[in-house]
Amino acid sequence: MYYQNKKNSTIPKEWFFFNPENLSDSKKLNHLSKNVGVVFFNKNLNVYNFLKKIEPCIKFCRKKKIKFVIPFSKFWCSKYHAFGMMIEINKKSKKFHLTKNKYKNYFTVAKVHNLKEAFLAKSFIDLIFLSPVLKTHSYPEKKPLSNYIFISLCFFFKEEVIFALGGVNYKNFKSMKNRNLHGFGAISCFDNNEKI
Repeated sequence: MYYQNKKNSTIPKEWFFFNPENLSDSKKLNHLSKNVGVVFFNKNLNVYNFLKKIEPCIKFCRKKKIKFVIPFSKFWCSKYHAFGMMIEINKKSKKFHLTKNKYKNYFTVAKVHNLKEAFLAKSFIDLIFLSPVLKTHSYPEKKPLSNYIFISLCFFFKEEVIFALGGVNYKNFKSMKNRNLHGFGAISCFDNNEKI
């Protein structure tokens, strides 16, 4: 893997999932600490429009020395020296593993929702967001992972860097007793950048 070990201090423990279409997310971005990473994600825009829309945000992150992750675009990752590239886990993404060694200048990142995706991601993803671990406001229809599946996935990915995603905030993350978790990703808990 690209990283030396999961205790690597260069990997942020907290990640803000940023939707460029949400005005309140833009305000949160402006108040982020440089210790918090940013994951840009696309809900409705096509890829070209999305990448153009996040361009000023990427420049802001670079200026503030905030680490950021861009969805699947090797060109943009290289152009802006992104910290990582988010990959959708499916059978087609497996082909990326064949070319991964050509792109060692950034991490591969993915969200994993079940055991099937876990097996697909295992051989070529560096940073894993297990999702959703709790009920979320953003995706209320999605059922959280059972405690058994969550613990099993943490053990399965013990050699990778693992984050909890979905309904997580500073308070409930402290109650997640799991030595394999490196940190968490969230949206609403970064309101005013206040620790709850």
